[in-house]
Amino acid sequence: MSRTNSLVDACYVLFARYLPAVRTTTASGSIRSMLLMLADGDGATIFVLTHDRRDGRSLYLLRQRGTRETVEIEADPDAAVPDVAVNVVTRGVPIPRDGSLFGWRHNEAVAALVPVYTRSTPTSPDPFFAVMPRAGVPEVQWPPFTEERLPGPWFWELYWARRIISLSDLIAETPATVFWANTKASLGTNCCVVAQDIESGEGYTLQRGIYVYYKALQACAPVPSLTVLLSDSDKVDLAPPFRRFVDSDSQPQAADEPVGVGHIPATSECERDDAAMSVGRATESATSTRPVYHHA
Repeated sequence: MSRTNSLVDACYVLFARYLPAVRTTTASGSIRSMLLMLADGDGATIFVLTHDRRDGRSLYLLRQRGTRETVEIEADPDAAVPDVAVNVVTRGVPIPRDGSLFGWRHNEAVAALVPVYTRSTPTSPDPFFAVMPRAGVPEVQWPPFTEERLPGPWFWELYWARRIISLSDLIAETPATVFWANTKASLGTNCCVVAQDIESGEGYTLQRGIYVYYKALQACAPVPSLTVLLSDSDKVDLAPPFRRFVDSDSQPQAADEPVGVGHIPATSECERDDAAMSVGRATESATSTRPVYHHA
């Protein structure tokens, strides 16, 4: 067992420093939460860290995702917490909010998109992200973490170094330019289409082109032309859902969904099936608004 004063400071730092992982779960902003991933051999365990600031107090609550047993962490010199809680708070890796979309920056251009999915389903309980390079970009320019499924400490190091950048605001502010397209027939999964270059105020450009799940590119799946995809009336403009995503911190979440909802829609409703992943294939159902990425 460990004392809680220094652990409270560590919790404060997590919420102050890892803002892309923070989800506000009440309209007043009095309750916030994030997911923390603790590596365990070849796997990982996911925990929910909540900060409750109601009634003038500052209480942190930690539990393993999918369970109800909670450890309270507050500034009480006489209180003690289990060592496992200390381990999670001091070594756990924050996971960006569900539905976040990042870009991998190569020089001044975004070479790949990196959507993040954290919502737990019976068939896919664990968070994951997918790497979607721009078709035609050499593999040497792809992210060094292309084949990873979960972020490690390196994710945040690259984020702070501006190699990984958040694209949510950029897309939200640019309507009728970035689309989600139905390419399951040709690629086995949907793709992202950018109609024209978008220059950010931070010195990088989201270039015109088609961004495809990396395994489909490695399998040399035929990528439709940009003209064909842009003429498809079923394509989905991503600006409106990302405007909702940017503004969504006031929306309460279910107990096990503290980091938001997915805002990268597919052209039809589909369910993520992370356990059954194989190169370039997707499954669908009518229960979610997220695309499915299948890994071997």
